[in-house]
Amino acid sequence: MVYLLSSLALFIAAAFALGLIVGWVTCRHKPRKEGLGWLWFGLSVFVFGLFISATKWIKGSMGLWFDTAMWLLGAYLLGCIIGCALRQLLNPEAPSEAQLSAVDKLTMLPAVAAPVAAMAAAKPAGPAAVRPYQWQAAKDAASVTLTGYVPTDDVRSRMTAEARAALAPAAVIDKLQVAAGAPGGMESMTSAAFGHLGKLDKGIASLIDAKYTLTGLAGSQAAYDSVIGAVRALPAGFSLAKADIVAPPAPVAKSVAKPAPKPAPKAAPPAPKAAPEPKVEAPAQPMPKPAPKIAGEDKVPGKRPPGYAKPIGGKADDLKRIRGIGPQNEGRLHGLGIWHFDQVAKWTAQECLWVGSYLAFPGRIEREEWVKQAKTLAAGKDTQFSKRVAKGMVATSKDDGTKGQKNVEVVKPMRSVKGSPPKGAKKS
Repeated sequence: MVYLLSSLALFIAAAFALGLIVGWVTCRHKPRKEGLGWLWFGLSVFVFGLFISATKWIKGSMGLWFDTAMWLLGAYLLGCIIGCALRQLLNPEAPSEAQLSAVDKLTMLPAVAAPVAAMAAAKPAGPAAVRPYQWQAAKDAASVTLTGYVPTDDVRSRMTAEARAALAPAAVIDKLQVAAGAPGGMESMTSAAFGHLGKLDKGIASLIDAKYTLTGLAGSQAAYDSVIGAVRALPAGFSLAKADIVAPPAPVAKSVAKPAPKPAPKAAPPAPKAAPEPKVEAPAQPMPKPAPKIAGEDKVPGKRPPGYAKPIGGKADDLKRIRGIGPQNEGRLHGLGIWHFDQVAKWTAQECLWVGSYLAFPGRIEREEWVKQAKTLAAGKDTQFSKRVAKGMVATSKDDGTKGQKNVEVVKPMRSVKGSPPKGAKKS
């Protein structure tokens, strides 16, 4: 032991000095429980180590290293105790609670600052910006659906409340999402859009950044004129990209001139009654055979409308005069046995559901009002769309000279019972 003390004097002094520094720095007037626990644990280990060194349980070089460790540990613990005692003697007055709080805060600052900084860095600054910034309100007879983006949840709440007030009694379906990047004055523009939709029977108002588009159907000429005038004065910062409003057909006033009264003819002797000529009725047009059944038609929702294998009288109506029916849809309808306007005009809701589901565009017949247009055309009148077709203004409805006689497409099932269209199905 004496040999170790003399040969390790420098290292023992260094361990003692280190203990003095640690004891002075970490000593408190009100020591923490965890600090006392470590001190008692160190003293217990040192006492147990002295016992092992004194009894020579560990022999040889291992015993020498163990004795060295015990000398260094003892010097360090002694320095900690003396350093703490010196600080207590030299600074007997205990710090106030405010000083202790300040010391605690300074002590904890390095440990707390890093996690707080990391949390602040990880926390998102706000919703991500999107480009282009899109918003849309689609109105039909029963509801208004809001889709796209709004800058905040508060704007979203105000917008849905304003839609309910402006478009009542239509139900408001909120599918909006919060995202940054909205154009300035967006709320004033959406308020104007609700005002436009309130004057239409059906319509869609949409924003792409600061470009505004309005499409729809006006219920009267006054509503049409009011909407057209309103879209010409949009809020500042916004411009009109497109306004496609369909006006109702103007009523045609028929003036019937009253004939001048004729002088009463002189009474003539009654002529002898001639034998009535036999009535010759024109031979009735033979009705063509019903359209053949299609495999799986009973699995399609709704009810298939009646159809014919060929047009009545061998001449079909030009179904492309109905808005929404192009050459491809006309061929598919011919394949189902639909050749004439009066056939479409008689479709029920279940038959519209069947045709729309079978041809993979459910709901389109109702949206584009095929039945209403067909009733007008079957009565020998024109619609706004059929007038444009007659003038050659609709490229997809131009006739090839056969009025659909050669445009027949054999229709195969294009959707499952659930209504999902097959891959590759094209829209007309």
